[in-house]
Amino acid sequence: MTSASDSAPVLIVGGSLVGLSTAVFLARHGVRCTLVERHPGTSIHPRAVGYYPRTGELLRQAGVEDAAVREAAGFATHRTRAGVTSLAGDVLFSKEELEGDDELGDLTPSRLLLLPQDRLEPLLRDRAEELGADLRFGTELLSFAEGPEGVTAVLGDGAGGTRTFRSSYLVACDGPRSTVREALKVPWHGRGVLSRHVSIAFGADLRPVLGERRYSVVHVKNPQVSGILVHDDTLTGGTLIVGYRPEDGESLEDFTDARCAELVGAAIGAPDVEVTIRSRFPWDMAEQVAEGFVHGRVLLAGDAAHVVPPTGGYGANTGIADAHNLAWKLALVVGGVAGAGLVETYDAERRPVAVYTAEQGSLQLALRSGTATPEQRAAVADAVTVTSGQAYRSAAVVEEPGGADLPVSSDPRALRGAPGTRAPYAVLSRGGEPVSTLDLFGETFVLLAGEHGREWMSAAASASAELGLKLMARRVVPGTGGGAGTLADPDGTWPERYGGLRPEGAVLVRPDGVVAWRSRGAGPGGEETAMLSAVLRRVLVRESRTGTR
Repeated sequence: MTSASDSAPVLIVGGSLVGLSTAVFLARHGVRCTLVERHPGTSIHPRAVGYYPRTGELLRQAGVEDAAVREAAGFATHRTRAGVTSLAGDVLFSKEELEGDDELGDLTPSRLLLLPQDRLEPLLRDRAEELGADLRFGTELLSFAEGPEGVTAVLGDGAGGTRTFRSSYLVACDGPRSTVREALKVPWHGRGVLSRHVSIAFGADLRPVLGERRYSVVHVKNPQVSGILVHDDTLTGGTLIVGYRPEDGESLEDFTDARCAELVGAAIGAPDVEVTIRSRFPWDMAEQVAEGFVHGRVLLAGDAAHVVPPTGGYGANTGIADAHNLAWKLALVVGGVAGAGLVETYDAERRPVAVYTAEQGSLQLALRSGTATPEQRAAVADAVTVTSGQAYRSAAVVEEPGGADLPVSSDPRALRGAPGTRAPYAVLSRGGEPVSTLDLFGETFVLLAGEHGREWMSAAASASAELGLKLMARRVVPGTGGGAGTLADPDGTWPERYGGLRPEGAVLVRPDGVVAWRSRGAGPGGEETAMLSAVLRRVLVRESRTGTR
């Protein structure tokens, strides 16, 4: 039975971490969106566990970080990666995760967050619904067709009923076996599937075995089992990841409850600990990136766009960053403020990052397996560089004349506000109260001008009115004073962190916290208004091939 159709500007397919993040970020920008997920609820399997500080910053913008930090409080001491013969056996090696995390205070207010995916997803779901997103679990995408005005989809309710749904854009967040990507026949590029695995979620009282030890990740190897074990903060359960080889005749059917319990028991290494099996989740370790992320009005995000080897823990972080990059662009396009070409910059910005990150996952795999060559060891980047040091090149970034040719990712401290990179963190003051620069970003474009940048303030007001664009403009003045429309820089560090801006300079930051453009000094010939307007038109892709939109 088919019912009447309904619609929203954006249809999101897939209700896991990336789909829910997309819904949160879109709804926060005021975009009506509908999410469909064929499963009846959020994940019942732990899956992803670790989120780096940059992801914490994105969750902070979305109003989710505080709730996630509270939920993750029990994991605060789970910082040791170790190799063992079993939890009750010998320790082969031990290393602290994200060494130097306590030294990141000058870079970010966020920290490494350990929280299983099945506990983060409900927080995202609650926030998305609070912001007004329409979430439809137990609803499946059956088919879709793209037309000049948007996408027409057919949705199934699981009971034989169908509904036609119309949207301006469809965002596919439906995982590595994405039905949307397969329907589009978008090929993968990269090394492909490297190995096949099963994640086994289990219950067991690990307290007598662990004692005072707390692990983030445990590499287990003994004659009975070789795999990765992660325990939860209650110490009464966890996940064991093991591989299997179809080429040797092994299959998923071999992983019965009895066999899984045997493997978990061998990983624990204490025969008197009772094990129960909660769920199994098969997955492929792969390094592959879709040929394109933008296909007309159909967009790929998360595992539908790229699969990253889990070594390094970059997959979920990369997917959430995809959603964050895409949401503000969709908001401005469907709102009529930006040209449709702004959405196309999503591919230009995120696909090189995905290729780089997938390669870093493979390098980490080689490093941790002991097979890395000297060249591979030299190419491994630290986690903060991989996740916070990205540099975008696209129509939505205005590069500086003679600016450095930045790699895809580098040490974020060395970037110093270069266009296309994450806007640096600094603590300023507003009305005598400290305010993080990162908390200024997320909703609108932000123009920060130096002490003598009043002309930029006037230019911002004129450009905002001309383009119908929300634009917050503030002068940053040294010391602790300042009046309306200013931010104080008590430590005097802001100009240097943003690349040596002079008092008459300015920097334009996009809603995703990425620097769009920078002028170290005043506009040439007092043309600040015309200059800023032209910059914004370019960043918004308001210029067509035949003229101004």
